[in-house]
Amino acid sequence: MFTKAFPWVVFVAAGLMLLLYYFGASSGNCSIIINGEEIGGLRGVACVTGGLLVAGLAVVGALALVALVLAGTSMVLLGVLAVFFLALLFAFSPVLAPIVGVAIIVALVVRKRKEKNPPQKEA
Repeated sequence: MFTKAFPWVVFVAAGLMLLLYYFGASSGNCSIIINGEEIGGLRGVACVTGGLLVAGLAVVGALALVALVLAGTSMVLLGVLAVFFLALLFAFSPVLAPIVGVAIIVALVVRKRKEKNPPQKEA
């Protein structure tokens, strides 16, 4: 229950915070000065909205980049863990290591390869 409700609560809270910020920025006296010209009113609100959209895109891009880095790091650590486990296996079982090695080689040689175009059965 908590795992289904929590993302929705966070989503709704973030949406309400953005709406409050947006309406707070639009109802306040926000004036933007671009090239010495003061922009206010509806054009000022449009500029503020554009800034919020760019900031939102930057946040989403940063989160995606962090997710990719964390996924890559977890794959590297998973590989290191597998190598460490195999090293421990070979170190603590010198009698079992040659048998497992031969079994792996035999399994690779004997395995059946799938044909790309299986023969068609005639009716």
